[in-house]
Amino acid sequence: MSSDPSSYVFGSAQNDRIRAAEEYFDDGSKRVLSSIPFDRQGTSLEVGAGGGSIARWLSEAAEGDGRVIATDIDVTPLAGGAPPDRMEVRIHNIVDDDLEPEPFDLIHARLLLEHLPAREEVLRKLVGALRPGGWLVVEDVDYAGAVPVSEFGASLHEHVQSVRLAEFAKNGIDHYFGRRLPELMREAGLVEVQHDGRVNLMEGGSPGARWLKLSLMHVRPRLVGPDKVTDAEMDSMLELLDDPRWSAFGPIMIAAFGKRP
Repeated sequence: MSSDPSSYVFGSAQNDRIRAAEEYFDDGSKRVLSSIPFDRQGTSLEVGAGGGSIARWLSEAAEGDGRVIATDIDVTPLAGGAPPDRMEVRIHNIVDDDLEPEPFDLIHARLLLEHLPAREEVLRKLVGALRPGGWLVVEDVDYAGAVPVSEFGASLHEHVQSVRLAEFAKNGIDHYFGRRLPELMREAGLVEVQHDGRVNLMEGGSPGARWLKLSLMHVRPRLVGPDKVTDAEMDSMLELLDDPRWSAFGPIMIAAFGKRP
């Protein structure tokens, strides 16, 4: 992602894909966040808040004067309902815009840094925005885990997946960034760095398969073409994701977290 929001590979008008991602990934994110001893009476920041499900959940868990700031370059998906009293929504570009001088007790970002060519600089910016004792939690994928399980549709899935990853790499996306998070957090000065990896089995018609299907639908024009995927192959892949005979592991979601000393 550059400073121009239109350069984001998934474009705009993606509320359906964002909701599917929340349904697929939220339970794991909540388990990780629940395990972290951050100050619930302080200020939390959700960067790249998407549809706002985690920001709303954090606001409900806040205590005392605790509050949550939810930011994104496009806050349209956050408009599905009025934010809770403890939650503030802001338009913000984490690459180009400064963060407010008030330090944060918790910063969370999911499926964000892997999309940013300046991901390491942004990670250091997030570390610098923590108060002493504050926690940074970053969740990004590692596509080492995204492999077929069923023989049904396996070759087509592998073909579409290889084209997808190659095409996205041209746009600066790192689909193996998750594995680097613990090391980068330590290099940025965080202590007590830990990590959690989780992978779910996707079956045709499941939330994970729906997330993948909607993702492919959004980026179809980038994937169909000479030496890529044919229209017929893409149609078959989209049908496959609704078929309960198909199954595959989703990408490994790596959650890395550490504390500013």
